[in-house]
Amino acid sequence: MHGFWDYVGLVVVVLFGVAQFSIGVGLLRQTIERAVLWLGGHRARGTITSFAEESDSEGHRIYRPAVEFTAATGEHRHIALADTVMSRPRVGARITVVYRPSDPEHVDALGIAKGIGSLVAFPILVVVGVAAIVLPIAYLLGFDGVLTWSEQAAGDTIDWLDETLGGALGSLQEVLAKWFG
Repeated sequence: MHGFWDYVGLVVVVLFGVAQFSIGVGLLRQTIERAVLWLGGHRARGTITSFAEESDSEGHRIYRPAVEFTAATGEHRHIALADTVMSRPRVGARITVVYRPSDPEHVDALGIAKGIGSLVAFPILVVVGVAAIVLPIAYLLGFDGVLTWSEQAAGDTIDWLDETLGGALGSLQEVLAKWFG
């Protein structure tokens, strides 16, 4: 029989899972949209003309570059990029931009690092999200074996890492064993 706080905890974990899953799917959608733009968009050489200094959620300085370029139609464009950067851009720097042929206002700077971070984060967020949704529901429905299996899998993974890293995780294994019995 489950108590009130068991249900509250399960709801919180499931909501966390839904959030993680949603963020992961959003990253995938954003990455696919960027890839479609890079593959089907028009490219142009542009010049960084200015930048706006902003703050991220943790108060760190970030910069939003504005770029000037000439579209394939011959139309001169001056657009602030949607993405921010961590380092101060150099005014006058030449960069390659890609834009939608039907919407030259939608501009992105070419750079491989943007897509790689999303591709790495996507599967992690989706797996964590699905696990945080499925495991509490399985527990609530009485499938305790699922939780036992997940604890065993976590223990096996820690054992493997402990052997691989030469005992550096031994104390972590002891802490986890105390917490989860």
